[in-house]
Amino acid sequence: MLITGGLSLISEIINYFCQVLLFKLDVELIMFAKIILIEALYNIIIIIIIYPLIIKAGEALKRIFKGKEIFTRYY
Repeated sequence: MLITGGLSLISEIINYFCQVLLFKLDVELIMFAKIILIEALYNIIIIIIIYPLIIKAGEALKRIFKGKEIFTRYY
């Protein structure tokens, strides 16, 4: 969760400064802080919900592809 929140913050800060430099926008730090807070929380909530589903799908695929192990050596 910390990585998701941190990456969200970093990407939004980079995006905001690029928009300010390229489009000559006015800097509004209070509105920007609100947007970053909402987006970081939203991304964290999505990861909390989706991560267990990704793990379950990975385990199901592992069972499908692993199947029965065939040993070729003779006894």
